[in-house]
Amino acid sequence: MNTIAPEEAGFSPARLDRIGRVMQSYVDKGKLAGLITLIARRGRVPHFECFGMMDIKANKPMQSDAIFRIYSMTKPITSVALMMLYEKARFQLDEPVSGFIPAFKDVRVFVDATESGVELAKPEREVTIRDLLTHTSGLVYGNPNGSPVEAMVWQADRETEKIVPDETLEEWIQRLVKLPLAHQPGSRWHYGLSTDVLGYLIEVISGLAFDEFLKQRIFMPLGMDDTSFHVPPEKIDRLATMYGPAEDGGIQVVDAPATSEYSKPKRFLRAVVDSFPPPPTMCGLLRCCLMTAN
Repeated sequence: MNTIAPEEAGFSPARLDRIGRVMQSYVDKGKLAGLITLIARRGRVPHFECFGMMDIKANKPMQSDAIFRIYSMTKPITSVALMMLYEKARFQLDEPVSGFIPAFKDVRVFVDATESGVELAKPEREVTIRDLLTHTSGLVYGNPNGSPVEAMVWQADRETEKIVPDETLEEWIQRLVKLPLAHQPGSRWHYGLSTDVLGYLIEVISGLAFDEFLKQRIFMPLGMDDTSFHVPPEKIDRLATMYGPAEDGGIQVVDAPATSEYSKPKRFLRAVVDSFPPPPTMCGLLRCCLMTAN
């Protein structure tokens, strides 16, 4: 990554120096193992720094081309991919999802949990593609301590993991539609599984596997050569160890490269991994998302 003097991009060197001091303080205090910061303006980079470690135990410093798990920042990429199909007039935003995924025709909405069982109702209207894009579909993540529907989703996931540890998107969809929606479609916002359904919707509309569509239509054209749903063996040494809060304070390893779920191909395509920094040709939306994720 070629950088320029801050003044050339209209930045104050003294002010940019503050970034490094603050970021290093997070490492020194044991809040983060390592991180990278980058500022780009009008295609030029006046600030690009690495701090801390990619792997504390191995005493491996953070690298400028480190690969990170971007998890839910896959959602903006997925939505961009779907909207590329929208631009081709392949669907309308307010079309029912069942027009492309027939199983959605039979979904039900949670009403109440009683001693005699779960009370369900028919949706007042069908789930639309707009509902999926805006997280107003009623689809929620699993949570054993959450609402009744969240607990049901969590339990279904645990049971399926024992039988089919790595589903395809299509297999997952067929299971998902048997669970109730947490609320009527379009009635409220609830962050959840909507974007995962969009991934399968892209497969149905485009005729390509989800990962192949992203590769052909987004990653390759933008030079995102390290962006994928898994890290190949020749790049695994660039995957940063993932850390999380430890119970006794500090941080602990959550996902190590050698044993990471991202070290091998997956059938259930959900979160992607990406290198840092993003290529200079990347559009503004994706650049922002991937930088924020790291």
